[in-house]
Amino acid sequence: MSNQEDRFDFSDSENHGNQGERYRKSSEDKNDNGKADGINWGDKIFSMIQEYAESMDFAELSHNIQKTIDVAREETMKQVDKARTEAAKQIDRAKEEAARQVDKAKEEAAKQIDKARGYQSSQAYVNVGHGRKVIAGKLKKNPGLYSGPAEIAVGAAGLGAFGGAGIGLGAFLGAVAFPIGAAITSAAVMIPFTIVSAFLLGRGILNSKRARRIRKYASIWTGKPYVMIEDLESRVGWDRKKILKDIHFLTDRELIIGAELDAGETCLMLTDESKQQYASAMAAKRQREQEEVKAREAEEALKAAPFEQREIHRIKKDGQEYLEQLAELKKEIVSDEMRRKVEQMETLTARIFVCASEHPESISQTDRLFKYYFPSVLKLLKVYEDVEKQPVQGENIRKTKKEIEDSLDTMNQALEKLFDEMFQNVAMDISSDIQVLEVMLKQDGLTEDGIHADQKEPMLKL
Repeated sequence: MSNQEDRFDFSDSENHGNQGERYRKSSEDKNDNGKADGINWGDKIFSMIQEYAESMDFAELSHNIQKTIDVAREETMKQVDKARTEAAKQIDRAKEEAARQVDKAKEEAAKQIDKARGYQSSQAYVNVGHGRKVIAGKLKKNPGLYSGPAEIAVGAAGLGAFGGAGIGLGAFLGAVAFPIGAAITSAAVMIPFTIVSAFLLGRGILNSKRARRIRKYASIWTGKPYVMIEDLESRVGWDRKKILKDIHFLTDRELIIGAELDAGETCLMLTDESKQQYASAMAAKRQREQEEVKAREAEEALKAAPFEQREIHRIKKDGQEYLEQLAELKKEIVSDEMRRKVEQMETLTARIFVCASEHPESISQTDRLFKYYFPSVLKLLKVYEDVEKQPVQGENIRKTKKEIEDSLDTMNQALEKLFDEMFQNVAMDISSDIQVLEVMLKQDGLTEDGIHADQKEPMLKL
């Protein structure tokens, strides 16, 4: 019979009933030492049956097999519990790591938001003279930070002492049949001290609360060139009116070095640079507003103006926009010859617009330029700019460039002809004016023929 460590010994019948128990304890000892993990319970039961079969003693076989199965089940449950515990630990660690990642992401997002809103990553400073600089937003002092708790302590002590003493004295005098008037008078002596104590207590509470709020504000804006009231409100979570009241309390007493609240109460500026930027922004805003007012007034005046004046305004506006587009395209063109053609077009176009604005009867001749010719010219110039930038100037590209250059020559010739036709009308009007002037001069005898005719008449003799 084998006496190996993992086998049951059935040679002694009185030990048959304890074989399963001894095996269970042996298994527990091994598991505690970390040596019984991964036991093959099927092999154990098979070895047990084999030993009983060899000894032909089956009296305790079923009982011991059941105990072995129970031990195996217990070991399995221990392993399951161990796995559950380890899994729970892993889940907790994963949750903690996820929370850290979320906090890190929030912090990074806050930094990005601050950067986008113009906050400096490094601390801003304020020059206070004599070469000294202090951190922007630093408080000179925080009223109520220490005096508030002191007032609370004194007020509470006084309220308890004087108030309690007054009530106790009044009750005592009334109990000993002291005259009521005298009792009231004696108790009333304590009332002023009680009121003062209550006042100190209330003021101390308010000052302490305000000091805590101010300390929170300072932790946010210290070292920054400015802080938006909206951001301050979102970070501290307090009412905007309360925040502004606290800021006015500080700025009115000049308790924040170099701080100034903007006119709209939307931004607290903490450095000279931020104040200058704000002043520049406000000046630019006022200028824009003035320009907008002038534009609206001009628009209203134009609506009430005669049709001819509205047409002159339209032609000037359209012409200016077209000339600006031509100038932008010319900047991107490399070819000197092509740039010269564009410059010629700019000159002709500008003269046409001036002529049309001075002689409204010629405006109709410029409308076809805007509707048909100019859009095509702009498109051709953009194509020319694109093909000119190609790294390889092949035959097709050179051909395209040549065709666009020729079309620009044709357009310039057309503009010259149009300008000449517009002056033809002007010349006809001038001819008419000249004829009228000559007739008037002749009628008044101021022409050369009239003067000679007067000389042929006999002079009057006196």
